[in-house]
Amino acid sequence: MEHIDDLCADFERRWQANEEPTIESVLTDNLSAIERDVLLAELIVLDVDYRRRRGEAPIAQQYLDRFPESSSVIRDALSEGVSATGGFQPPTVGRLAELFPALEIMELIGAGGMGAVYKARQPGLDRVVALKILPEELGHDVKFALRFTREARTLARLSHPNIVSVFEFGNVENTYYFLMEYVDGSTLREVVKAGQLAPAHALAIVPHLCDALQYAHDKGVIHRDVKPENILLAMDGTVKIADFGLSRILGSESQPDMLTGTHQVMGTPRYMAPEHLEGSRNIDHRADIYSLGVVFYEMLTGELPIGRFAAPSQKVAIDVRLDEVVLRTLEKEPQRRYQHASQIKSDVQSITSTSRATMAETVARDVASSSQQSSVSMAEQELAGRLLLTRRQLMERVENSLRPLFRGQIVQLLVGIALVVLGAFCWTQNTYVPHRLACGLILHVYGVLVIAQSAMVCTRIRRIDYSKSVVDIRRKLDNLQARYLNAATIIGFVWWLMWIPVAVALGFDIVLHPQALYLSLAVGGLGFLISAGLFWYVVRTGNPNSNSWRRKLSGGSINNAYLALEEIEQAQIR
Repeated sequence: MEHIDDLCADFERRWQANEEPTIESVLTDNLSAIERDVLLAELIVLDVDYRRRRGEAPIAQQYLDRFPESSSVIRDALSEGVSATGGFQPPTVGRLAELFPALEIMELIGAGGMGAVYKARQPGLDRVVALKILPEELGHDVKFALRFTREARTLARLSHPNIVSVFEFGNVENTYYFLMEYVDGSTLREVVKAGQLAPAHALAIVPHLCDALQYAHDKGVIHRDVKPENILLAMDGTVKIADFGLSRILGSESQPDMLTGTHQVMGTPRYMAPEHLEGSRNIDHRADIYSLGVVFYEMLTGELPIGRFAAPSQKVAIDVRLDEVVLRTLEKEPQRRYQHASQIKSDVQSITSTSRATMAETVARDVASSSQQSSVSMAEQELAGRLLLTRRQLMERVENSLRPLFRGQIVQLLVGIALVVLGAFCWTQNTYVPHRLACGLILHVYGVLVIAQSAMVCTRIRRIDYSKSVVDIRRKLDNLQARYLNAATIIGFVWWLMWIPVAVALGFDIVLHPQALYLSLAVGGLGFLISAGLFWYVVRTGNPNSNSWRRKLSGGSINNAYLALEEIEQAQIR
């Protein structure tokens, strides 16, 4: 296999040097029949690929005429593709720990039809890495083993700050894997989906993507699957592209349907260049430029350029000169597009350096000197990108702070249902007993109020949109706090007296004995008045400590949410 792989690698290098080698010149006589078939299949795949890059249109019959004794091998090679037998099931953390004893497998990060990614740690290097596992069924394909080794070697040689580095690759018990750089951050898909990406961020991200693609294209590597899921935004503001050439390794680049496998985004084919969708391998680096155009358009507008789509400037306030850049990347004919990714970067930077780029209201920092400048520098745009990720992380803290309150309200809702049931049982079974009828009705109504209060709090928590401005989120949080305090205090103060109807509903009528009842009403009424009086005193408008007391009385969840929100405000993130 190593010998066959070396022959294929040499064949590909000769093509890259414009020598146009023949398949016959590579086939040697010292190979067995099985080895020759495997080598021939791989050489035909490479030959078709490079000829189509040159604009030729090779067909199967040409190879059948040259190698008539290998018709089945040729047909198999030209119709190859990974045929999944079922949905890919990611290996468990325990299983991977057995396969990779030198790694500490921490958690599953994500999974899709093309594999699964795990967060792991290399104890010897004290380094956190990403472990990508390919579908296990691929391990039984000899041709895949050759292709994987050859392509993985190429990917491992890609060393660029905007490309996810491949540290190691291999096969363990028919499980193919990549050990890659771990990027602590979010995918572009998550950011776009959250509606937190502004034009300034897109203009900061695109040049980095252009750098990565140009570097790879200069090395003869085409990504073939540029999409938001494969673009990572690190917490330090770095932009990185992942999964270079993976679709070619998997042999699925000519089969768009394969990209809609388990857990994959159904819209992936919409990022493919027209020639990618129409031809099996008739693509070159300009297909990546088209995909970049789709991503660029989506970053600016939040929509995909489908059908007769409007220019970006008609969707969002940007320099109209960017329309020409985006639309040129989306040309249907490859020769009418930008021919190099570096050209896109040059045009974008030229436009942003001569126009006022507007920072997003939801994430941008007010820079005092910016009002005196005629343009926003790339450094400021990258700052906006870092603030975007910082904001998302802090907003997750706000959201997580409110989760205990939400769960507590669910429990309270169940308690309310239990009170309604208990009250209903009491008064419906004792309509002829006045005191039990009254206690049952009181308990029934009280239970309904408890349910209503819980539902109201849960609804208001769900209505908080964390992609909105900090001012809007604070307003929603203030409203939640006010409603929670008003409803909770009323229900809580009344509970001083509600234990009496609860006792009656449970059959303890002894609490209605005059001596017990008068004492109970006195203690309950006194407790109600003292609680209500203290509450009114500490939260009244004139009390300078009113806000502090409101925080304390509204519980730890809301208080922690306020603290996280204040941290965002202190960082001057909107």
